[in-house]
Amino acid sequence: MSQQYGPPDFYGGFGAAPPETHPVPGPETPPPPRGPRRAQARPVVPRWLSRLPYAFVLCGVAVGLAVVATNHFRRGSMLIAASVFIGALARLLLPESQVGLLAVRRRWLDVLLMTAAAVGITLVAFVAKGTTG
Repeated sequence: MSQQYGPPDFYGGFGAAPPETHPVPGPETPPPPRGPRRAQARPVVPRWLSRLPYAFVLCGVAVGLAVVATNHFRRGSMLIAASVFIGALARLLLPESQVGLLAVRRRWLDVLLMTAAAVGITLVAFVAKGTTG
């Protein structure tokens, strides 16, 4: 016996293939392939170059902390504030592909928060009283 077991297929008897249909868009269908325009839109920037603004800000903060550790609170705090403000400027002026790790949220929110942090650090540096012995 060469017949299949079970009920006949809906599309016309035993072993008949269903007619070809296009997939209906939904959560189980894969996204359409990316076109050539999308691949060409990417800038040709090395990955390490996009991390430079973040590295500069990080180095500035590290130098500022080292200056604070040598008992120069105001100078070190001003270096930290200047580094954070330079990071805000870099986030404001550079395109998305070149800011690297400085891009955390939306551009305006990143710039606002980094500028507020720089102003706050500057105010603390000037308001804090130094100890003289």
